[in-house]
Amino acid sequence: MKTNINEFNYEITMEMLDQMNELRVTDGKIEDILNEEKGSRVAGEVLYYLGLDWTNKHFKYELDHLHPFARFDTNKPPQVTIEKWKLWRGMRNRLPNLHLLEGRSNASKSDMRLIDYYNDMNEVQKQAFMEQATIPKDVALDFEDFDVFYEKRKEVLSNHIRALLQ
Repeated sequence: MKTNINEFNYEITMEMLDQMNELRVTDGKIEDILNEEKGSRVAGEVLYYLGLDWTNKHFKYELDHLHPFARFDTNKPPQVTIEKWKLWRGMRNRLPNLHLLEGRSNASKSDMRLIDYYNDMNEVQKQAFMEQATIPKDVALDFEDFDVFYEKRKEVLSNHIRALLQ
């Protein structure tokens, strides 16, 4: 990009930008973003930008797992196959299972199951949580439905990320 800017007398045109593959939003690039894991700069920044309309600059937010990371280190649910369990364990630390949570709330959530955390809220808190965590309304929060939860949230996040980048 720097070479192109220098070659065209420090002018950038839309045509120039359209021809740069690095700047195109593709399904592959969105998939790469969705596969980012907790601790990566990209995962944190994506959730930060997706949460700009509800975060408060005076609060400290932490990247947290929706379905607790430690739950995947215990016994698998009986109805889940070994192959599926291995897949779930690989997905547990990726963006579709992560969200921003205000520091004090994160401390209270700890390793609590997502469905229990949700059920401890009042109706106003539940609605705000579902919107802020970008969880589709029609998805079950039970751990036994992790794969469905993950895929539906991944789809919603993909749409939000695409809108953010275009």
